[in-house]
Amino acid sequence: MTRTALSFTAVLSLALPACVPVAGGAGSAEAEAADEKVPEAKAGTFPDESITVGTQKRAFRLVVPTTVDLTKPAPLVIAFHGMGIDSKDVMPKYTRLDELAADKKFVLAYPGAAGRSWGLAPDKVTADLAFFDALLDHLTRRHKIDPDRVYVIGMSNGGYFAHLVGAERSKTVAAVASHSGPLGLQTLGGINAKRKFPVMIVHGDADRLLPVEWARENRDKYTKEGHEVKYVEVAGLGHLWATKQKINDQLWEFFEKHPRK
Repeated sequence: MTRTALSFTAVLSLALPACVPVAGGAGSAEAEAADEKVPEAKAGTFPDESITVGTQKRAFRLVVPTTVDLTKPAPLVIAFHGMGIDSKDVMPKYTRLDELAADKKFVLAYPGAAGRSWGLAPDKVTADLAFFDALLDHLTRRHKIDPDRVYVIGMSNGGYFAHLVGAERSKTVAAVASHSGPLGLQTLGGINAKRKFPVMIVHGDADRLLPVEWARENRDKYTKEGHEVKYVEVAGLGHLWATKQKINDQLWEFFEKHPRK
């Protein structure tokens, strides 16, 4: 293991003391969400949506552009925010994914993490994966979602969780994109996904919070296990979304080329 991998392991060990198997799948979440009243499908921006998962009320922001044909199956992108950032106001502004959704005609959901962090302890991993399952079920019942074009993306801690969702729900998610987000302790023994999903990794070479060396190691780990990888290293970029470098166009191009197979 390299020095940078050891450093990241040490950091995450403070929050995730042991690698634990992540159980479950969509089934349990679907059962819990079965009694939820599903709103009628309509276009618009809905910043204060929520569903109940187990005993928790989980919030999300939903964007259904008017360019989406509600009578036909549409792609779905689920975007995970970074640590300490909210999904309602801040992330949509700095990622500008709303504009991309309108242009490319997909449904967009921004889940909100409990405590504003994703999966950094075993119980949170389980709870956050259950939230993902329930949210996907809710949106699929509410809108016509193409089951072969469900994508996840995240920034920083959200990028870490996008990696995790891809690995744990590889038969559900078509492709994954992680911006400035490292792999976690769950992958120390390998990603070991049931399906080799395509992944896009974006990282700035001037990132001082999460060094670019980690992204390069992530790329190599995926490649070694047979995943298709698109790696984008942005010169001069710190720990920021590459908005000025028009990264969203590249992200969508990657997703569009990779429906689930």
